[in-house]
Amino acid sequence: MRGIGVLLRRPGCPSLASVSSLSSRRLWFSSTRSTLCPHQTQQQQGEGVLKGSKKRQAEDKWKLPDSPCRTRFAPSPTGYLHLGSLRTALFNYLLAKATGGQFILRIEDTDQTRLVHDAEQRLFEDLRWAGLSWDEGPNVQGPYGPYRQSERLSLYDEHANQLIREGKAYRCFCSPEDLERHKQAAHESGESTAYPGTCRNVSLEESDDRASRGEKYAVRFKSSEKPIIIEDILYTRYRKREPEEDFIIRKRDGFPTYHFANIVDDRAMKITHVIRGAEWLISTPKHVELYNAFGWEPPKFAHVGLLVDKERQKLSKRHQGVDMSWYKDNQIPPEALLNFAVLLGWSQKSGEPDFMTLQDMTDRFSFKFSKGDIVVSFDKLPYLHEKHFEHLIRQEPPNLPRLQSYLINPIRDMITAVEDARAGTPKGALEETTVHNIPLPSLASPVPQIQESPAAAQDYILHALRTAKSIKPDLELFLSQNRYAFWTIPPAVVSQNFDETPSLQHAKLDGEEASPSVAMRFIVEQLSDIVSSKGEEGSPEEKKTEVEEWTAEKIKPIVDATVKAVSVSDPETGEPIKGAGGYKFLRWALLAGDHGPGLVSVMELLGRKETMKRLITAYKVALEKENKEEKDAKSGSGTTDALATGLGLALFDLF
Repeated sequence: MRGIGVLLRRPGCPSLASVSSLSSRRLWFSSTRSTLCPHQTQQQQGEGVLKGSKKRQAEDKWKLPDSPCRTRFAPSPTGYLHLGSLRTALFNYLLAKATGGQFILRIEDTDQTRLVHDAEQRLFEDLRWAGLSWDEGPNVQGPYGPYRQSERLSLYDEHANQLIREGKAYRCFCSPEDLERHKQAAHESGESTAYPGTCRNVSLEESDDRASRGEKYAVRFKSSEKPIIIEDILYTRYRKREPEEDFIIRKRDGFPTYHFANIVDDRAMKITHVIRGAEWLISTPKHVELYNAFGWEPPKFAHVGLLVDKERQKLSKRHQGVDMSWYKDNQIPPEALLNFAVLLGWSQKSGEPDFMTLQDMTDRFSFKFSKGDIVVSFDKLPYLHEKHFEHLIRQEPPNLPRLQSYLINPIRDMITAVEDARAGTPKGALEETTVHNIPLPSLASPVPQIQESPAAAQDYILHALRTAKSIKPDLELFLSQNRYAFWTIPPAVVSQNFDETPSLQHAKLDGEEASPSVAMRFIVEQLSDIVSSKGEEGSPEEKKTEVEEWTAEKIKPIVDATVKAVSVSDPETGEPIKGAGGYKFLRWALLAGDHGPGLVSVMELLGRKETMKRLITAYKVALEKENKEEKDAKSGSGTTDALATGLGLALFDLF
C-alpha cells in the first residue's frame, strides 16, 4: 500500500529516535513508566515499559467494542459467492454476534448492466447453506429497508440533490465520448487523465435549467484539494499521496455509484463497523470525504488482507476451491469451510486449537487480523474436514439433517450400489467384480439392521460411525475398511482367514493345549450367558431388555475375563504372542481378521444375535477343519452331534 498512500504514526506518540540527548531520553522513558525496578537501569526499565505499552496497545486495538455492533455484507449480484466474499461475510457476522449486535444483508445491484440473473438467489442459498443467517435483509426485512439498492433510488437522489444545493457536488454534462477524448489526449501528452473539472464552475441556475430541459448528466462530488487522513483498525491511519479527483456519485442512468450508495446506506442502516478486503482501502478516502460532507461520523473500518494463490496472484474462478459449488460437490460440510475461511487472515489467542465450531469462532473473535496479502493453502482443509466429521458424529443431540446429508445417506447409497451390483452380476463374474473398493465375493447379505427399515438403518449407520476409530472424509474408504460392520461374512471367507492366521492353531486354554474349536467353544459358551435370549419367540419387552442389556458396559467384564483365559503362540518359534489370545479368535470370528475398532464396541454394534451367529460360524469352521485333518469319517459324520453336544441344541436353535 505504500505505493498508493502513507501509513501514519498516531499523533502524540513521538518515537525514541526523535529524542536527541541521553538525558532527554531518560526523561522520555521516565514519563512513560509507572514504577521502577531497583535491579534495572532507567533505560532498561523504560524499554520494558515501552514493550509492555506496545503490547497493551495492540491488545486494545484487537479488543471488540463493549456495545452491540451493526455490520453488513453487501455483495453485488454480478457473480456468485466465492471464498473471499464468504470470508468477508463471516468476519462481519462474527463481529455482530460476538457483541450482541445485528448482521445485515444488503444487495448492491446498482450496476444494472452486469447483473447475473440467478446470482441473487444463489447468494441466499449459499449463505444459508454456510449457516450465516442475517437479521435484516431481503426476504427478512427490518426497520431500515428496503435492502436492495435498486429499490432505494429516491433516497440517493435526495442526498445527491442535497450536496448539489449545498455546493458540495455538481452536475456534469460531459458526454462519455468527450471524457474519453480528454483522457486519450492527456495520456498522449503525459498529463493527468483525471477529470479536468469542466463543469465544476457551472452555476446552479444554469445547471438546473439544463437538467430541466432533459439534458443528460452525472453528478460529481467536489473532492478536497488535499488528501485526507482516514482511520483504520488494522492500518491505524492512512492517507493517499494525491487528492481525489471530482468523482461521480450518480451516473447518467440515474443510478448511484457504489461509493455513494454505500455510504448513504451504511448511514441510513446505522452500520457501526465495516470489515472488507484491503483492495477497498484506496477507496475509503472517497467514502470518508462523503461522510464529512454530510456531517456524519464514519463507521469503524477494518481492511483485511487480499486472498492470493502461491504465486501471489489474486484468487480467481480458475482456482480450485474458490466457488461454493466445489465444497458442496466434495461433501465438505459448511462448518469445516467456515473454520477454514476464518483462519485466512485472522489469528486467535496462542494455544487455541484450529478446530472451531461457529460458536467457538464467535466466542474467540477479535480484531486480530493480518496485514498484507493472505496466501491461500488448502493443506489444512482435509484436517478440518475430518475434525468436523468427527464433531458431527459425536454431537449430542445429533444433527440429523447434517448427518443424513454428509454421512448417513452417502453410506446407505453405497451399500445399495453394492447390493445392486451383487444382484446384477452373473455368478461366474462375481470373483472379478469390485464395487466401492469391496470385492463382491467377500460379502454375504447386509446385516439385519440395514435391511430392517430406513429408520433402523439410519440408527445403525450412525452407531457404526460412532464405533469407528476415526472418520476420514473418504467415505468409500471407510466403508471398505469396515465392510463387516455392514455385511455378514461368508463362511468361505472365515475359513480362508483361519488358514491365513496360523497362530489360531497354536492355542492354549487356561494354560493347557487346546484345539481352535475348543477355544472357540469356550468363548461362545462364556459370551452366550451375558443375556438370556428368547430368539424370535421373545416378547417385545424381552427383546427390548436384551437390546438394552447388550451394551459395552455389560459385555466388557465378561469379554476381558474370557479372552485372558485363551493364549496363542507363534507357530515358528513357539513363543507366546503378547496379549490376550482370545482377542485373536474374536477378531477372526467377528471381522474375518480385518483391523478395526475395539472388539467390545463391535459386539455392541452388531448386537447379541449377529455376534453369536458369527462366533458359532467360526466354531463350526474350526471344528470342520479339525475333522477334515483327522480324516475320521465317523467323526466327520458326527459333526452335527458334536456341535449339539458341545454347545447345546437350544443355543444352535437360536442362532
